[in-house]
Amino acid sequence: MKRLTLLLYFFLFAILDSPGQAEALRYIDQKDLRAYMNFLAGDEMQGREAGTNANNIASLYLESNLRKMGIKTPFENSRYLQEFDLKSKRILKTSLHASSCNDSDFFSTDSVITIMSGPDVPQVSGELVFAGYGYEDSKTGYSDLKDIDLKDRIVLIMTRNPVLVDTSAKGSNYVFDEMVEAMKLMSVFMREPKAVLMVYDPKNSFSDPWESGLAHYFGETEHVTLKDDQLQEAPAGIYFISENTADNLLSSTRSSLLQLQDKIDDKKTPCSSVIDGIKVTINILSEEREYTAFNVIGMIEGSDPVLKNECVIYTAHFDHSGITPEGEILNGADDNASGTAGLLEIAEAFLNLKKKPLRSVVFAWVNAEEKGLLGSGYYSEHPVIPMNKTILNINLDMIGRSITPADTGEFFGSRHNVTRTGEIQLFSDNLNEEFRKLVFRSAVETGVSVLDMGKNMEFGSSDHASLSAKGVPWMFFHSGIHADLHAPGDDIEKIDFGKMEKVSKLAFLTGYRIACTRRR
Repeated sequence: MKRLTLLLYFFLFAILDSPGQAEALRYIDQKDLRAYMNFLAGDEMQGREAGTNANNIASLYLESNLRKMGIKTPFENSRYLQEFDLKSKRILKTSLHASSCNDSDFFSTDSVITIMSGPDVPQVSGELVFAGYGYEDSKTGYSDLKDIDLKDRIVLIMTRNPVLVDTSAKGSNYVFDEMVEAMKLMSVFMREPKAVLMVYDPKNSFSDPWESGLAHYFGETEHVTLKDDQLQEAPAGIYFISENTADNLLSSTRSSLLQLQDKIDDKKTPCSSVIDGIKVTINILSEEREYTAFNVIGMIEGSDPVLKNECVIYTAHFDHSGITPEGEILNGADDNASGTAGLLEIAEAFLNLKKKPLRSVVFAWVNAEEKGLLGSGYYSEHPVIPMNKTILNINLDMIGRSITPADTGEFFGSRHNVTRTGEIQLFSDNLNEEFRKLVFRSAVETGVSVLDMGKNMEFGSSDHASLSAKGVPWMFFHSGIHADLHAPGDDIEKIDFGKMEKVSKLAFLTGYRIACTRRR
């Protein structure tokens, strides 16, 4: 009897629940997705980098589509644009000069990559110190930094640490593990050096940041903040050099970097020292500017007179990374023209519901995500519905790729884990059990296999983090890390439009049902 009652309830609920949704779902289709993607991820959009004319055109394109649909604007000026100001410091060139005690230069190079700029000065110089791996282990007592003064000096350290080197295969393809290196750098910074030079340890397969791809990622280092925020400078700049440069800097020791590494690893003891008589000067050429960027915001007002003051908010960033120093356009089809196009279709589906949800639904195409989640950060401080009335954020970032034979290897230490056709990764935090069930119910109905990934991403973050910091529960749909991430190969030809359509329908159904629940 209970089973019969449950089946009857489900049947009746499905009849009541589905017609309006089914009608709305028809507005999410591959034809429209492809049309949006052709515009957003075309070469003419020059990579949609925040602060460029192309990025501004993208914001106007989104606004014009919302106006054409008839989506409500939350702003009194009848526009959909939320304006915010940014300030930028871009490193254009970094060079290094080494001189002996009589101030005669014996080595110069501009093959230097700025990982993080330090205090706002065009030049830093100081005595050179070799500090091994820059590693300390409180359990074993090992310390590359013990009994050596780094204050106001230029310190040279290798990547990884003795434990990682011992446990890794010979010739390991180590690119850069932010957690490993950050822990070391914190200890180094506490000793107040003027600058830190990093180099791949010679037992790694890479000898320079160009070979590993690190130089491509940090090519033109730019530090961008909201204009009204206080610029947080690193206590010292971090600069990546090649093994050849390190060997030249160490030439007076009559030991190569590899020989010094062998000495450390064989004896399990540090060999840190001041390189007597060697002075290193680092020259930094930079430019600063201020510019305006725009989030694009629309909304559907809820049908309940009380609950309409609460909302579910969808987010998708529409910016990407522009053009490489070599002149290649980064079209960012998956990252994140896919989420941007999907959200346009979701907004249209909500608009065409016969019965609007109880709560309001906000659609936020946020900007400057690639600069550090700045658009979503600004929105979280200036929301159209207060953060404490925002019951859920559904974030769409990279929903258009499926695995190909090329998707092997790693991206900065994170393995490629792009999903198969019909699959999507779900990251989430602070969801109540009812919301979680609604996700998986919607997944069954839209033919999507949802991979529950928990809350911790293996690499990077996305705009949900800005709202999470304000206590908003969130879910994040993501197709995974692929070989073309932040590379010129992220083009529309590799998009799985069938997957995009299904994931967009999944996100729509999930958000609609949650917006219709009476409990938070």
